[in-house]
Order: sequence, then structure tokens, then C-alpha cells
Amino acid sequence: MKEKVNGVEFYYHKLGKGTPLLLLHGHHLDGGMFDKIVAPLSLYYTVYVLDMRGHGLSEGDIAEHYQTEVEDVYAFIKQVGIEGCYCFGFDAGGLVAMMLAKQHPQIFKKMIVAGVFVNGAGIRPYHYLTEGFHRFFKLDRDSRVELTESFISVDDLKKITTPTLCVVGEKDWVKVEHVRWYSQFMPNARLVIMPRQTHDSYAVRSLKLLDLIKDFCK
Repeated sequence: MKEKVNGVEFYYHKLGKGTPLLLLHGHHLDGGMFDKIVAPLSLYYTVYVLDMRGHGLSEGDIAEHYQTEVEDVYAFIKQVGIEGCYCFGFDAGGLVAMMLAKQHPQIFKKMIVAGVFVNGAGIRPYHYLTEGFHRFFKLDRDSRVELTESFISVDDLKKITTPTLCVVGEKDWVKVEHVRWYSQFMPNARLVIMPRQTHDSYAVRSLKLLDLIKDFCK
């Protein structure tokens, strides 16, 4: 399915019935990262899987700023009529969800954000090298935005009142202690650590979060 949002044709997949659940992919990915989990989730929710601009089957160029993606997701939610939905955002999709929840507190009923860092102290040094290579040698816009704009202040974290699960893999390149730190500033958030999991292993083409999502989004 397609929806024209902010002048760009966005592709999204819709499946199931019940309370809407929006899935937001990370940078360097698209909605295909949720392929394994969409069908099981659709037994309980109306699942919306959105390809961000410049990703997957959506048109346009990759966004130069996170705020552009925030505005895209907000407009999409309003246009398809799912305000008050549940949301699961991975990586950059999770950061976009957090920014959106801060700016529009009623937009999500609950949200799960996974593999998210909110400042440069939150990632391991080797990931800086990986993203730096993509940014400077491949001119990758996703990498540039990730390295320069992944920031939410403590004051803004305190304004995110949506009930939230902050998920991180035990072996993630996002530091567990970082997620523990920022989740404490969010009034209705709690930390979930996925044992033995890397950044992608529990969320990308995986069923490992199925029960967690179902139990939280009741």
C-alpha cells in the first residue's frame, strides 16, 4: 500500500486486525527486517510496517535529519488514522519514536524502543569506526545522521511520558549501561536486556521479541 506524506510516496504493509501497532525500522534497513514477526503479531494487532523515505519501496531521498523522519511518521499516523497506536521502533526507528513521543505525548499508547542510543557516549568505539567509514568513504546519509544527530537531552527524556520498554542486547554495540542510564529519566520506562544478543540478532528477521511485544501491548 502507498500513502503520500509530505510530498513523498511512502510504502507500507498492513496486516491483521485489532489495535494498531506501528513498526519502525532502523537505518540501513527497511520494513523487511520485520518479515518474520509481522504474521504472528497480526493475530493480535493491526500491524503497520512503514518504509521510511529513501528506504525499501518508499520514494524520495534518505532524510538529512531525524526531525524529517519524525514529521513523516507523525503525518503518516494522522493520515491513516492510527493516533494512539502501539509502536515498536528499532535503532534509528526507536530514536524517531522517542522524539515523536516527546513532541506529541498522545501519539502512542505504549512503545518499545530497541537498540537506541541518545548521545555519543552510548556506543562502543568500534561502531564509530564502522559508521565513520560509511559516512566519509561511502557518503552514506544514514551514517552521517546517526553520528551527528543521535541526541536527546536529559530534560527532553524527562518529557517522554509514554509507557516504554527500552530494550538492548547484552552484546549490543549500544552499551547496556547507557540504556539503563537514560531509561531512568523517562517517567514510565523500564529496561529490558536481551541475554546473549547482539544489536541485530533479536530484532532483525527474528521472533525473539514476539512475546515481549504481546505481553507489553495488552
